[in-house]
Amino acid sequence: MLFNRLNGKCQLKPLLRKQKMKKILLFVLVLLGIAQVANGQVVQDWVVELHEAHIYNDMPYRLMKQINFDPNKSYPVIVSLHGGAGRGSDNLKQLRGWNQFLAEEQKRTDYPSYVLVPQANSGWNTTHLQNIKDIIKDLPSVDMNRIYILGHSMGDEGTYRIIQSDPDYFAAAAPSAGSGLARGEDFIDASVIKDIPIWAFHGNQDNVCPIERDQKLFSEMQKIGGNMKLTTWVGDRHGVAVKMITGSDNGSTQLSSDRCDPEPVFLKWLFAQKLTPNWVKLHDPHIYNDMPYRLMKPINFDPNKSYPVIVSLHGGAGRGTDNLKQLRNWNQVLAEEQRRTDYPSYILAPQSQGRWNSTHLQNVKDIINDLPAVDTNRIYVLGHSMGGGGTYTFIQSDPNYFAAAAPSAGSGFRHFTDASVVKDIPIWAFHGDQDNVVPIEGDQKLFAELQKAGGNMKFTTWVGDGHGRNYVTGASQVGYNTWLFDYES
Repeated sequence: MLFNRLNGKCQLKPLLRKQKMKKILLFVLVLLGIAQVANGQVVQDWVVELHEAHIYNDMPYRLMKQINFDPNKSYPVIVSLHGGAGRGSDNLKQLRGWNQFLAEEQKRTDYPSYVLVPQANSGWNTTHLQNIKDIIKDLPSVDMNRIYILGHSMGDEGTYRIIQSDPDYFAAAAPSAGSGLARGEDFIDASVIKDIPIWAFHGNQDNVCPIERDQKLFSEMQKIGGNMKLTTWVGDRHGVAVKMITGSDNGSTQLSSDRCDPEPVFLKWLFAQKLTPNWVKLHDPHIYNDMPYRLMKPINFDPNKSYPVIVSLHGGAGRGTDNLKQLRNWNQVLAEEQRRTDYPSYILAPQSQGRWNSTHLQNVKDIINDLPAVDTNRIYVLGHSMGGGGTYTFIQSDPNYFAAAAPSAGSGFRHFTDASVVKDIPIWAFHGDQDNVVPIEGDQKLFAELQKAGGNMKFTTWVGDGHGRNYVTGASQVGYNTWLFDYES
């Protein structure tokens, strides 16, 4: 009995010491937290250390670089705008709770990016935007098509003001609990920002920046087919900033149109957004007989002139129904201003879900038939890989329709091309001799057949190249454009 009592006391003393140490440690942590708050610091020290302090044009800012930086890659940039509590010039208070979540190692590994955190003394304006642009311009390895902006409260209002000032700069925006104070001006013009992917967040009990303005904006976006998602945090007030990063079960999300990306995870959604390059915007989207297609019109169009048409057939990577993936690297080359000036023409880029066939060809003919000012004697077709095969399919299906054809990595014999049917069509084929996806032998066999038949085929072999040669760029160096546009049917 005595032994048990003594043993109990022996066990109790270490336990009491542990509890005392825990209380002391908790007291120290509380003191540190009080000190951090007193200094305006709302994130932990490790977060501050990851964000390097800088000043540009008297604007303090913090910059967190991507984890495991690789100069051969390009990285997006997240611009993080603080709310009213972050105002000042200490270059510290602008680091808010959501910055701590963005700084977690797993998130930095999954979503490598720069995080730029400027600090303002008052409301965000165009001067801040210009500073931000200047800073980003000087960063190495930036993906300029993936600049994102987010902010809470005053930072939310700043997000709206900044994207409205330059709607072509940011790939996506995520405003939280903003859109202005109840007594403030109604400043957002939905028509200006309707094409920017926006995901807004707001508590429905917010009495600082009431949700009604975001709801009004969302309603306007619905009417004009804008690209806006609105998540309402049911039962929440103003302090919901971190929820856009962490998510929460009390959120209800609406989409303004079918343009919106329905991805439910915020960071996955954010990093999937990209600016539409200007050369893509030159290609207007259409649909005919359930076939998506893009059309780039001639530069400086004159209805009194007649223009050739280039039909551009994508390869396997362009398959789908999104009406975007079919625009390949050679379409970017064909969209260069000088090239469009020197060789004015329509560029028709249809999209298929499978291999090219006679139904696609008929759709292409119908579309061209309805275009104004077309020179029907100068309809050309080109394509790479599956599109190269499709080029052979098209000209064999109707050898009298096209004035010339330029298949790349298509392999004529693999697509059962009959040399006797296509021998009178000017063909310029291109193929890499190391192509292990679509071997060159098919094109070589067709060329040999056309030599025997006295056909009209040129054959360029890219020595040492595999499957992915950008043949439009290469062909332009050896008179490709001049050759193509000289032919009439």
